[in-house]
Amino acid sequence: MPVKIPTRAALTRLTPTETRVAERLVTGMSNAQGARELGMSLNTFTGHLASIGRKFQINSRTGRPARAHAVLASKQVAPPPAPTSVPDFTTAERRLLCALAVHPETPDIARAAGIAPADVRPQIADLVAKANADNETHLIGLGHAWRLLDADPTGSGCVPGATDKVG
Repeated sequence: MPVKIPTRAALTRLTPTETRVAERLVTGMSNAQGARELGMSLNTFTGHLASIGRKFQINSRTGRPARAHAVLASKQVAPPPAPTSVPDFTTAERRLLCALAVHPETPDIARAAGIAPADVRPQIADLVAKANADNETHLIGLGHAWRLLDADPTGSGCVPGATDKVG
């Protein structure tokens, strides 16, 4: 099921602590790094990530990129700093980026991107490398910073063909 970004009226606001956790999430920090930086236990940090997921109806354990997209598209957290030069992603790569942003599970990402499930992880790894991102969650943060993943008023939360580039 794709991530649904609630309307402003229906949006469940993140708590101040969830916002601090989300700010670490969108930079691609691991749970351990985020917990350490915020001075909280790993279990507490993970609990806040789970709460963020529930607020956006993302219950998958593999949904870090989708959680990052949800908090960024809801405008509750700013994107991380990004290089001014945007990689020249192909249409297929942009479709995969969008699928990663809005689908927490590999089979759904594959279906949305129009690729075989076995090709999802290798192609995402290629996108991470091309963007010089730390990991796929950071890739989503950079995608927002470059305005490649603008919120879509239709509710899909992603505009794979966006051409608005920074720089």
